[in-house]
Amino acid sequence: MNTLNLGKITLGTMRFFDKNLSIKETVKLIEESFNLGINTHHSSFEYNSYYLYANALNKSSCKPHIKHIVKLSSPHFGESKFSAEKLEKLIDNELKHLKVDCIDVLQWLVRSEPINDNDRLSVLLHQKETIEASLSSLKEKGKIKHVFAFPYSVNFAHEVIKLKSVDGIISYLNKSETDYSHFANSVSFIAIRPFFAGKLFNDSSNSSESIISDCLDYVYKHKSVKTSIISINTIQQLSQYKNYLKKS
Repeated sequence: MNTLNLGKITLGTMRFFDKNLSIKETVKLIEESFNLGINTHHSSFEYNSYYLYANALNKSSCKPHIKHIVKLSSPHFGESKFSAEKLEKLIDNELKHLKVDCIDVLQWLVRSEPINDNDRLSVLLHQKETIEASLSSLKEKGKIKHVFAFPYSVNFAHEVIKLKSVDGIISYLNKSETDYSHFANSVSFIAIRPFFAGKLFNDSSNSSESIISDCLDYVYKHKSVKTSIISINTIQQLSQYKNYLKKS
């Protein structure tokens, strides 16, 4: 049984590309984040930043100590069925690019086009045994340690968490998005966008450090939250989290 031990803040890498960071600048951001105690990263090959991040990670001195949350889907948009073979290939590609032996948390998405619960719940209902066998096999092979489902809806969350191979829920949690508060208090939970995509900064006249502390304190009032994923893409932005991390 693997114990999930993550820091309070997970470095979200999606926005690295937005600042046109060089590999050298990205390495510095990764290493300075690590020095502050941020040792978990969230990434996905779907992000424009992915190869910049992977290259910088592999040049970083802290690489052996980093834990990984990786976002992958099966079925993907335009697909109607879960494919164990495709999911394992996606995971193998992640292991190759990140140059790691194991992914700590698979953020698993069941997608449809358009996103709708009828199609996605049908996948769970009709392919439950295949999904359970696939996720369990990936754990047994040592390719992943934990599976957290991104549900898209509360209804789907209630159903997907019933799968034995799903360890928790990963979704939005902040003062304005409270739909998943129940899960954040009852099952292992990873929080996304604690600042409501930056809107909670824009709606307040308080200092950035005060807003950070207030928003993250709200997230961690939910007893089952394991970490909060935060997009940080500059050293200046990172510095705003120093005081919060010191008191954590």
